Formats: sequence, structure tokens, C-alpha cells
Amino acid sequence: MTNDTYLKTIINKSRIGRLATVDLECKPHVIPVVFVFDNDRNCYFIPIDEKTKRSRPENLKRVKNIQENPNVALLLDEYNEDWTKLYFIMIRGKGSILGGKKLEQNEMLILEKAHKLLCDKYPQYKKIGIGKYLIKIMPQKVVVWNNDG
Repeated sequence: MTNDTYLKTIINKSRIGRLATVDLECKPHVIPVVFVFDNDRNCYFIPIDEKTKRSRPENLKRVKNIQENPNVALLLDEYNEDWTKLYFIMIRGKGSILGGKKLEQNEMLILEKAHKLLCDKYPQYKKIGIGKYLIKIMPQKVVVWNNDG
């Protein structure tokens, strides 16, 4: 298996990741997230979905952090008692927020495709709705580690 194929397999298999953002005071904020990778645009999408939230999406810490400082990291990993099966992928990149305002045609197409990819990967979204906002990550550096002995 080539490195590229191995990477895509892990990314598509991963069901959850951890999104790290940083505020203006350099304080980190890490949360678990679901995500998809868009092969055509070479970017990751993280929904800000319609599950119950205590505040509006634009007031969420991760959204504010990305608006103040777009440097983000997305960590995908797998723990296994068989340590030869351990791996992680750390994607460092620039985050941005899509949605929530009057969108241009191109932005609408991006959101529609991201929503379709998310619904295909996570069928739960067909019932709860994805929401009007997405986090988009443009990767700048990808670090892959595995312990395949």
C-alpha cells in the first residue's frame, strides 16, 4: 500500500478527530469533532451542527478562535491494545468559517458538497441536520506516524 493510499484509508476510516484552536492569548482549546475530507478541494470540513448547543454557532469558542487566529490542528488517531496497530495523523493548517451569511454561488456549492459528504459518512445527519456553518481546514503540513513494527 502506498503512503497516499494508506493515508486516505485512515482518514476515511476515522470517525472522530480532535480539533485544536488557539485564542489571541495563546490559550489552546481542543474538542472532539466529526469531519470529512474533500479529495477534490484537498480540504477538511467540520460541521457546526444543529445538536443542542448552549450558544449560537458564531459564539462558540472554536469559531471565535478561528476568526481571531486561523492556525488549527486536526488530530486523527487510533489506540489499540496491540501497539503495532497504533497510529496518528496530525493535520496542521488554516481554518476558516463557511456559512451563516449571504453566500456566493461558489460558497453554496462548497457547502452543498460538504453536507453531502458528511451525510454519507455520518447517516445521523439525515435526522438532526448539519447546520448552516462549517469549519474548513486547508492543510499546510500533515504528519503521519504508525507503529507497524
